[in-house]
Amino acid sequence: MVPGCRLRISFFRLLIFLPLLILGGIPLPAGADIFRHQDEKGVIHFTNVPGNPNYQLYIKEPTKLQPAKAGKGSSRSWSSTHNNLHYLPFLNSHIEEASQQYGVDSKLIQAVIHVESNFDPQALSPKGAQGLMQLMPQTARDMQVSDAFSPKENIHGGARYLRYLLDTFNQDTSLALAAYNAGPEKVNLHRGIPPYTETRTYVQKVLQIYNRLKNSLVSTR
Repeated sequence: MVPGCRLRISFFRLLIFLPLLILGGIPLPAGADIFRHQDEKGVIHFTNVPGNPNYQLYIKEPTKLQPAKAGKGSSRSWSSTHNNLHYLPFLNSHIEEASQQYGVDSKLIQAVIHVESNFDPQALSPKGAQGLMQLMPQTARDMQVSDAFSPKENIHGGARYLRYLLDTFNQDTSLALAAYNAGPEKVNLHRGIPPYTETRTYVQKVLQIYNRLKNSLVSTR
């Protein structure tokens, strides 16, 4: 299989095909996460370049399972950003869905993902924050996320948490982002953005990317 190819396979033929795929009988190309969709006729479609939101991540590329070493809010290079941007078309459907469900601007969700994980669904910070929106385990549980490394669950959990923080801080995006980074109790304690370099830098970065996205001037720096 080469990048860009699509497979159409019945359920019973899948029983033969899938073990070969998983065990290495069919090599996966670089960047070849496998996505699955079953159409109305019962035909199962596989592809490594999903063209519509009906496709769901089915097999994760093994080389992408290494956790990210960068902590939350730390600077990231164009090279690492570029390597993860191939996830974006797949993530967009989940971002838009979460945006509609929780009433959070999709561009704000994308900006948070950019700063939190650099679009890496398997990101893991030294403090234990997980996935695209870097949910801490307790936050993930509170937001009813059972698998923080599932792109869909993580995005929905992060968007739901942003909705809660926006409501808590009277729709003040800066305070909501500060609370996302440092915790709402710290924002309440300091009656504003806490005087932490990490938190202030984090809020600034997210807002910069958010504003660029709103103005259709997306920066990858």
